[in-house]
Amino acid sequence: MKRLTWVPPRLGVWWVVAVGLVGGVAVMFFGSVRTGGFVFAGSLLLAGVLRLVLPAGRAGGLVVRSRLVDAGTLLGLGVFVTAIVATLDLTPR
Repeated sequence: MKRLTWVPPRLGVWWVVAVGLVGGVAVMFFGSVRTGGFVFAGSLLLAGVLRLVLPAGRAGGLVVRSRLVDAGTLLGLGVFVTAIVATLDLTPR
């Protein structure tokens, strides 16, 4: 009788993106909000580009829907976060 074993899915380059996102939040919390926001946005943009160019087997955890939907969503979020961070007014009032 064969034993059923659960094999976790390969996350691939998801770890690179996760480290960038966590790093961006850490920089926002402990340092500069603007710099951390740009790191966060850069990680989203990197995720979008990686999802666009890598095959599904290598993209790992970045694969959710079709390639274009995933890449478009991540790139759109990256551009949106970049625009928000660039226009932030951080002067005390």
